[in-house]
Amino acid sequence: MGFRWTGLSLKNQLCNMPAIRRKNVFMELLAPAGNREALQAAIENGADAVYLGGKSFSARQSAENFGDEDLVRALEYAHLKERKIYVTLNTLIDQEEFRAALDYAWNLYNMGVDALIVQDLGLMQALRQLLPGLRLHASTQMTVHNSQGIKFLEQQGIKRVVLARELSLKQIKEIKEASNELEIEVFVHGALCFSYSGQCLFSSMVGGRSGNRGRCAQPCRMPYELYSLDSGQAYHTPEAGPYILSPADLCLIDYLPELQSIGVKSLKIEGRMKRPEYVAVVTGAYREILDLIREKDNYRPGIEVRKKLLKIFNRSFSSGYFIFDRSKFLSSKRPNNRGVYVGRVIAQDKNLITSVKLSDGIALGDGLEFWVKHGKNPSYIVKSMKVKGVPVSLAQAGEIVEFKLEQRVNPHDRVFKTHDEEIIAQARKSMEKAQNQKIRVDVKVVLKAGEPLKLIMRDEKGQEITEYGQSPAQPAKNQPLDEASIRSKIDRLGNTPFYLGSFELQSDGNLMVPFSELNETRRLAVESLKTLRLNLKRPGRQETDAFRQGRGQFLAVKAGSKAPTRPQLSIALSGLNQAYAAAKNGADTIYLDLAGIGPERRFTPDQLREVKEYARENNCQLIPALPRILSSCEFQEFDKLKAAGFKEILAGNLGTMYWAGKNELKPRADYSMNIFNPYTLRLLQDLGVEKACLSPELNFSRLKAMPDLSSAEVIVHGEVILMTSQYCVLPGLLHPDSGACPGLCHQDRYALKDQRGYIFPLATDRYCRFYVFNSRTLCMIDDLDKIIALGVGGIRIEARRSGEEEVRKVVKLYGQALEDVVENNHRQLHSYREDLEKSSPSPFTRGHYYRGVI
Repeated sequence: MGFRWTGLSLKNQLCNMPAIRRKNVFMELLAPAGNREALQAAIENGADAVYLGGKSFSARQSAENFGDEDLVRALEYAHLKERKIYVTLNTLIDQEEFRAALDYAWNLYNMGVDALIVQDLGLMQALRQLLPGLRLHASTQMTVHNSQGIKFLEQQGIKRVVLARELSLKQIKEIKEASNELEIEVFVHGALCFSYSGQCLFSSMVGGRSGNRGRCAQPCRMPYELYSLDSGQAYHTPEAGPYILSPADLCLIDYLPELQSIGVKSLKIEGRMKRPEYVAVVTGAYREILDLIREKDNYRPGIEVRKKLLKIFNRSFSSGYFIFDRSKFLSSKRPNNRGVYVGRVIAQDKNLITSVKLSDGIALGDGLEFWVKHGKNPSYIVKSMKVKGVPVSLAQAGEIVEFKLEQRVNPHDRVFKTHDEEIIAQARKSMEKAQNQKIRVDVKVVLKAGEPLKLIMRDEKGQEITEYGQSPAQPAKNQPLDEASIRSKIDRLGNTPFYLGSFELQSDGNLMVPFSELNETRRLAVESLKTLRLNLKRPGRQETDAFRQGRGQFLAVKAGSKAPTRPQLSIALSGLNQAYAAAKNGADTIYLDLAGIGPERRFTPDQLREVKEYARENNCQLIPALPRILSSCEFQEFDKLKAAGFKEILAGNLGTMYWAGKNELKPRADYSMNIFNPYTLRLLQDLGVEKACLSPELNFSRLKAMPDLSSAEVIVHGEVILMTSQYCVLPGLLHPDSGACPGLCHQDRYALKDQRGYIFPLATDRYCRFYVFNSRTLCMIDDLDKIIALGVGGIRIEARRSGEEEVRKVVKLYGQALEDVVENNHRQLHSYREDLEKSSPSPFTRGHYYRGVI
């Protein structure tokens, strides 16, 4: 079932959960780091592991990130403190980048990273083959949301899966129970995407910045109006703000016992774009509660912990889909930090001296924002303030405070604290510990006449190394080395991770070695102990040659024929009448979407058999397209497809592909599988996929570079789905006070309208999932000659929102255009485009074919 508002309070929902049976599971606290300072903030505030990105192939390309030297230092710092580092390679990899990506992974492997987080299926397969000792985690960008997807990745050698953020407590529990040794990682704090991660093309299609390539421009944080396609008017929704795709921030600090009880391995904090102070505060808060849970089952944090989290950054908090509460899910009035409410304006004189009645304390250095009814909200850093005419550095709740602003505000305007100087100072102080906390070493120096200096260094774990000088100790001519002078040289550990504990000198007396040799022996000892603690390894010549040879073999893809032959014409649609029209007018393949997008929510087995037979009689194959999002329990609805005579299905996620194989159905792969390079295509072919729809983010240049597209199809026409969401905005906007949705999706045809006037059609399915379609219709009919020259096996029309007449016309014209191109007659192609434009629901675009994505 999809998420539906139950009408139950959160308290009642928790009461309806199974009783918690604590498992003795150590839950890793995983914190983000966008730079060195954030890494230190995470580790010094209790993170067990940190995830970070390099300068390339990271889903947060706008973060500062880590160069190779930065990574070496980060690994040294973390590993010396017995913490882990996971590096993100969680973007789609272009064919031309693949060699560089593999070399980068090889370098990371030899640096000693603890795991790589990956999205690209082709990269996953390459790393499993070339670096079997490298631990791989599946990114949330893989959209893993069911137990079938877990089983697929377990077979592929993945060690951990970062689950989609759209899952409930019950669903996570079901997935964990279905996994064997595979670890489960769950987001517990930070920003939520409106769309399923890995399923969002909004930023890509609108601005050319691909979320799948780490360049998301965050269109979900922009203002929109809910718009009626039938009336041509915007809906008036005064209670909601304009940011109707902007989720509130996730905060699950109240539910850590539940996560532990179901066996979650890792708790992930979002925020590689956040400043180090944010990382410090959030990591510290979760560390505190996790430690208390170890001492007392079912411990719940007090209000002060939550207030601290609110003060560092919030778009308001929600429990997301974990414990779903529609009324708290969005932050529609503000897409960025709202701070915490601290009072209201009661007066402002002509000199802008402003009086505020406080409901919470403020201090010098705090940042305030005044929420005015019109215009931009004034902000103010508290540099001075008075209470009853007396200057103060701190004002308490209940007091009336005065300060001078630079802008006009009005009585009753609300005041929010967006910067808490005390919390920031505490965070910075915690980060300073990174400079002060070092590892104790005990040192013994042995001096014997005629023998080289011997230095023994031992850490607190008992790990010991021995280093020797180069020249034998000689009798001192003047002043011999004594314990104090040797200790002073050994104690020079300032730029190392160590500090000197005990020191012992064993000497025959009256001996001398050069100070330079003593310093060099100390330096060698430090490096040797660091290497021992880090368990560093360096690849040998044989291992390096084996990697290079394997890399070359993997990258070699057999070329297919580029001879211009007629590709199959396929169409994805949602209704029975549309399917009959497509079959009658020349479609070779029909993908009938069983998600129920549009008015026809369900099809009976008899209806499916009848339309299948009609298609067969018209030399057309009908293939059921399973929903691109399917929870673990929803697969049972499709168990009878084989009995109904179907041999193939269209899979939109990894779990569906796995399920198809187990049910003796041949899978085809939809474009939601993000097939961006020939290596992902080859992997799917090896897994039994006969045809795959390539990513619509590929341009002509990238397509031409792919050696064999005979098993691939490309989208050439229609409205591409930009977002797939578990959250439907309609009830919250149109019936905010109603417990159950009254079927709003059946009462109008809806769209979003942005600030530039672009209209993005909306749709829902029978699971109450929510889809945003592109504001422009892709049309490549006058470029079919170039498409056919690629050697593709099929071209696809996307018509999931289209009516019967539109389907008839589009299929017929594309069929005619294909015949014309095959017969080398290109004269009619432009006229076909003009004919299609007359009835198109929106203006045409050529998508990414001529521009591509960054």
